[in-house]
Amino acid sequence: MLNAIILSIMSVALTVIGVSTLGLSQHYLTVLAVAIPALWLLPQGGLSSLLLLFGIGLYGAALPYQPLALSVSLLVMLPVFSVSFSSKANWQVGALLFAIVIAMDAGMLALQSEGKLGGQMSFTLLQIIAVGMIWCAGRFWRPVKGNYGWPLLLAVPLWLSDLAPAALIVLCVIGLILALQTLYLKHPQGWVDRLSWVLPAVAFATVAIDPEFDVPNPVLVSWLMVLGSAILGEYLLAEVEDA
Repeated sequence: MLNAIILSIMSVALTVIGVSTLGLSQHYLTVLAVAIPALWLLPQGGLSSLLLLFGIGLYGAALPYQPLALSVSLLVMLPVFSVSFSSKANWQVGALLFAIVIAMDAGMLALQSEGKLGGQMSFTLLQIIAVGMIWCAGRFWRPVKGNYGWPLLLAVPLWLSDLAPAALIVLCVIGLILALQTLYLKHPQGWVDRLSWVLPAVAFATVAIDPEFDVPNPVLVSWLMVLGSAILGEYLLAEVEDA
């Protein structure tokens, strides 16, 4: 139990550090966030690893062209997917959640098309797809049995150069994968399920309270609505199970 708590705190800390650094490294993140984890993951292959890397790559590729608050807010779809495709879920709850998500995302896309919200529609759609790929990778994850540490050495010259923020992002990504994988292997699945709710919320809260970042009202409203729908869906499923 203590180890699970420590790993959970570590995951939260890595999320806060990574999101706080995003604003400094957006233009360097795309290639590095994929290349170094690829060296670490791909020797053992697996569809889940490929999905994760493509998801991170798509998400990172759009970051320079999107408001950071918008990009981070889209991660709240992870708990929506978890609830909708839970073993306890039924199609009515899933349809309700996806209707709310589609309505909120369509609203932000419309605002972008009218120039009332920063970013571009195409990149928002890419990030929505990327979040779906990251969730699928987590759902069908095949744990890496041997963690190759040598690719982390590639972060050292980056850290000593002008790409130090990007190196920190890469280390956070790999550290987060390691922490979640260890929880998945050594502790009940419930810990990872809880963190699928906690980490997206922590990520957005980090952006919201940091004075360096601006959170447009439509993004905040959309995030609250999607998170609220996920909580409602979880409550409804719990009520059905108890009945």
